[in-house]
Amino acid sequence: MPDRVAGARPHGFELWDVSGLHSIAHLVPRSKGRCGIYVAGFRNGDRYVGQALDVAARFRALRLRFGDELASLAFRRVAADELDGVQREAVRRLESLGVVLRNVVHAGGRLDAGDFELLVSPAEQRLFLAAPRGGVRTADRRVEQSEQRERFAERFRRLSADPRFAAYQETLRRYVNGAVPFPVRTELAYWSLSAMPSTNAASYPRLFTLSVNSLETLFLYAPKGEPERPELCLNVDLGTLLEKWGSLEQLMARLPGVDAGEADYATRPQVATLTAFGARSAARLLGSRGVLAAARKLNLDLMRKGPTMHWRSHCFDLADLAVA
Repeated sequence: MPDRVAGARPHGFELWDVSGLHSIAHLVPRSKGRCGIYVAGFRNGDRYVGQALDVAARFRALRLRFGDELASLAFRRVAADELDGVQREAVRRLESLGVVLRNVVHAGGRLDAGDFELLVSPAEQRLFLAAPRGGVRTADRRVEQSEQRERFAERFRRLSADPRFAAYQETLRRYVNGAVPFPVRTELAYWSLSAMPSTNAASYPRLFTLSVNSLETLFLYAPKGEPERPELCLNVDLGTLLEKWGSLEQLMARLPGVDAGEADYATRPQVATLTAFGARSAARLLGSRGVLAAARKLNLDLMRKGPTMHWRSHCFDLADLAVA
């Protein structure tokens, strides 16, 4: 059987050796239903968890795409309105077993993540995760795009003139240099930083937002009616944070002025959202045990998934301050 990873078949799934098969129509009679969740197994041990209304048709597409690399297929019949939930559960189950997944949605990052691996090697990624709070120092040269710099120059001027921003500059700099993987090398392609973005302008206007992949991992905002009360929001890896704190309640008990909750984004499960009320609370939060490590883990996972989707709003003037 090509399933080389012990326990890599989620509960309730049928598992087939599909080596050399061009069709699985005989394995999944139409009369029994073909809608469900499948786990494609590859010869190198990787898995991909997907959903299909007709798994026989999906298998043919997989075979055409991957050829003999596709070795096994596990399948579970699931109602169409339950596909997302069962897929998410299967992804989490396999990740907990240490199975390497090729998924982007519902999964963590991948060490073999194509384009990103060409930029930051697996060895460098491991070094980054184990790095002290100051991050990893390199001799990389920053990218420069003068037209984009000029496009957001006015927004940066407004931001730099805002007295609220001054209190958070050092926190932003500390975050970028301590939690963003090789920030000079990955700037623009894998992380972006926007100044005075229009996000939630009617209710919680923002001063800046840092984005990785499709997730905003750090942003500063203030309620529309209380502009003098800025709040810094930070998304981090939940598991890494809990290894240090045990629970979010314990973290909040030790850090007054900080709120913590669990978020479940489609692009990356197991995320903790930390909100610091005021500049002092923000600085204290970033210096607390496990927080930078948890931010580091989330950012690296997101970069493994793919480039930032918000590169067009990257403000080079603001990044100058952040990576200094």
